[in-house]
Amino acid sequence: MFNLYDLTNGNYRVLRVVSYPDYPESLILFDVEVQAVESEWATTIYLNGTYNGPTDVVANKDYQVRWMIDDRKVLESGTVELELSSGKHLRQSWSSIITPVTDADERPAVFGRFPAGGELVNVSISPFEVDKNAMGYKWEGTVGQLEDDYPDLG
Repeated sequence: MFNLYDLTNGNYRVLRVVSYPDYPESLILFDVEVQAVESEWATTIYLNGTYNGPTDVVANKDYQVRWMIDDRKVLESGTVELELSSGKHLRQSWSSIITPVTDADERPAVFGRFPAGGELVNVSISPFEVDKNAMGYKWEGTVGQLEDDYPDLG
């Protein structure tokens, strides 16, 4: 199974649209550039949009991401249930186009070994720890090949 580093060698651009089904007027657009230099990663994020939902998110559950290969891009769709301090939940979904940044304008060789049906990533994330302007959490995930019985996340 592959992870994002395998697919991009740590250098990629993500265009992502995030929505909140319970707040249809909320839509956030992300333009992200990631560059890996040895053991250090630099990330630049530009975002634009509107969010009119609750802001008291303390944890999440049922984080799933689906990856498919389309020519020279990784197509991503995902969902998560964000837990609010009140105990209620907020649904979030997104779609992304992840483009590896390479010296040559060619399809990464590893894409040829990617499962034709795609991959499903299930993630467990610990409750968020917020300290002033910093937030931390632990992330653990499993990657599996998509089968016909997995739900369509997109």
